[in-house]
Amino acid sequence: MFGSGHTYFAGSPVVITISGLEWGEPVTSPFTIVRVYVYYNGRKVGEFHEDTGGQTTVTFDIKSALMAIWADYDFSAEVTAANGTTSVSRRYRSYSIEVFTEYLDSTDGEFTRTSIGTFTGGQCALGSFTEWERSIIPTNADADVSYREHENLRYGDASTKPTESPERVGKSSITSWVDVSNDGTRSVFYPATATAGEDSQSAHAPMVLRDSQEYVDFLFLNRRGAIETCSGMTKEAMQIDVDMKQYSRVERPTFRPSRSLMAIGTDVRRSWQMSSGYVTREWAEWWAMEFLGGKRKRHWMKYKGPGQTTAAYVPVIVEPAKKSISIYDKTKQQMPHVDFTVTLALEG
Repeated sequence: MFGSGHTYFAGSPVVITISGLEWGEPVTSPFTIVRVYVYYNGRKVGEFHEDTGGQTTVTFDIKSALMAIWADYDFSAEVTAANGTTSVSRRYRSYSIEVFTEYLDSTDGEFTRTSIGTFTGGQCALGSFTEWERSIIPTNADADVSYREHENLRYGDASTKPTESPERVGKSSITSWVDVSNDGTRSVFYPATATAGEDSQSAHAPMVLRDSQEYVDFLFLNRRGAIETCSGMTKEAMQIDVDMKQYSRVERPTFRPSRSLMAIGTDVRRSWQMSSGYVTREWAEWWAMEFLGGKRKRHWMKYKGPGQTTAAYVPVIVEPAKKSISIYDKTKQQMPHVDFTVTLALEG
């Protein structure tokens, strides 16, 4: 596992197996414990232990420790790079593990600790596999980032976009390609002036169809920890929510005190009704499960506010228009579409 060139997703189970443990025969200690410490940049980020019951093999899932390694990562650099249609590289993070065995000596009641050793060369990337992706991985040793290179037409691309159907974007929209290599991940954003023929066919979707209609560009964090791009269609509906709260106000003291009410507006936010537009079934599933679904989603929308001369990516809250999304209905002869609501995550 370590030093073999495998790089694991921190958000997926990363199982290590420790075998060949020797406790002596017969095993008389009531406690035979294995401890595993995970280190990153000289500090301990995870500690695991298991009472083996005298068994010679034990397994640990160090996922939580690898997630702690990436807890301080800020995606603002990649969002800024997308705004300037440039590229940014994200290096893998290396870690090491230290393994100990402990047993309770039945004669003196003291624990005896023995170091098995420190193992370096571990690498992890930010992101995770889906349940389906993990189910097709035959062994724990193959559960690394580069595993899907052999079956994925993107050859290591960390994008989750479909590859068998065209991607529809706006005429001035950008597209992205997230490369996974031994040196790290690299987000490449195609400039707004690129045409369909200039998009890299081997690295992005088979075909990028640019539409003259008005689209809005989004950036979001996909399940593999990469900054993904997509273009949604506005439904020409904007809503401004104004929350008014009333407070009692005491007037100037007089012989007969009086009170009046004062209203103060709070949480003024803009929101839009948007749609993926008519897309294929495969793309509709991607919009519903990847763009809208998942945990800990982070979205940014390219937005130019009043008085601004240039647009910038601002944080937004994206929610489905309905609790249930209908991908397709064989009784209706129409292409699927996914509707959603976008609200600025900024007040004022």
